Amino acid sequence: MTDLQTHYAQLLALDSSWKVESVVLSLEEKRVLIQLVHGGGKLECPECGALCGCADQAPARSWRHLDTMQFETVLRARIPRCRCPQCGVRTISVPWASKSSRFTLMFESFAIMVLQASSSVHKAALLLGLDWNSLNQIMKRAVD
Repeated sequence: MTDLQTHYAQLLALDSSWKVESVVLSLEEKRVLIQLVHGGGKLECPECGALCGCADQAPARSWRHLDTMQFETVLRARIPRCRCPQCGVRTISVPWASKSSRFTLMFESFAIMVLQASSSVHKAALLLGLDWNSLNQIMKRAVD
């Protein structure tokens, strides 16, 4: 791993099951893309917690993360799916995001702080570069 990959792995608090495969900076798009890969081994079923083998990998997904020096930062990964004898094939949980979220847990936490400090959802959405519906979904998850 390069120093940059190690740097982002530490910032994301990744455990040994995940690693940073690459970090791509796009100056034109003002974006940092962090590609993550699962290291293999036994997978934990998200339903019952049993350790299982890997069935396959889900298609690549992306999550918005906290900005890196004013550059939008996006995590991208293919999430392994486990083959549980009791529950069937299930997509495992990732340590950086909730099951159905398009945002990392760190980004959602920051978004809630911005909402609390803002006079309106609209103003918070502008500061975060989000639309109202995305911010509303973050609020719903926080309340749940």
